[in-house]
Amino acid sequence: MELEAIKEVIRKFPAFAYYSLDGKIKPVVEFLLDLGVPKSDIPTILTKRPQLCGISLTGNLIPTMAFLEDLGVDKRQWAKVIYRFPPLLTYSRQKLKATVDFLYEMGLSAENVGKVLTRCPNIISYSVEDKLRPTAEYFRSLEVDVAVLLHRSPQTFGLSIEANLKPVTEFFLEKGYSLGDVATMISRYGALYTFSLPDNLISKWEFLLTMVYPRSELIKFPQYFGYSLEDRIKPRYEIMRKCGVNAKANSSLKVSKPLNECAAGSFWWGTHNKVHQIIKQICTDSQF
Repeated sequence: MELEAIKEVIRKFPAFAYYSLDGKIKPVVEFLLDLGVPKSDIPTILTKRPQLCGISLTGNLIPTMAFLEDLGVDKRQWAKVIYRFPPLLTYSRQKLKATVDFLYEMGLSAENVGKVLTRCPNIISYSVEDKLRPTAEYFRSLEVDVAVLLHRSPQTFGLSIEANLKPVTEFFLEKGYSLGDVATMISRYGALYTFSLPDNLISKWEFLLTMVYPRSELIKFPQYFGYSLEDRIKPRYEIMRKCGVNAKANSSLKVSKPLNECAAGSFWWGTHNKVHQIIKQICTDSQF
């Protein structure tokens, strides 16, 4: 680790300065490297959770990992799991089990519980009673399948109901969508509520109003909000408009290389009819 990185760790957690280099720090670092953690990721992990070096490998870290593997964490993904959420291995088994029990209670299968813990290990940090359960109840009030949402987008359950979830719901209701429409959108695209209302949803909504697509298109394809407005949505729409192709939003946005190649040059060199046919075929073949 670089000196500045070590200073940052000590600033955040002064007790780190008293850890034995050979007895505490090196064994943990070597253990992480053996798990496949890239050397370049070690400073980030220790900065986020320096307490890892104060925990016994044989008495705590390794048994906790075994416990989590029994709960379904993919042992082949430990390097990624630890990098995503270094504090995971410092939680008590009681806390880990409480979260897992909640996931089962919500209807997740054992396989999907393991996938959630592997993809979004920081869900362990959310309080079951103060965060997870109220969020689940909120989505149930929208008639959303909570088990499906937890599996597809567990990070949504870390958002504030008042500051994040309700404003997004109200935004769509104000635009004329029903609660059923909103439920369909979130069921089809779990990450919808993770986007910023002022920085993402509003600007893309305003651009949608300038396009030929009906508002019902968002119910069918809420993934629209996951694409970059400047890098994907606007350029693709311009291509479709100039080529006179009336395709669904999902078709024009999901297509990658062929459509970009058309935009890069062939249209501008007078082969309008050919490009029109190519793009039309591409978009017809790309179904949601």
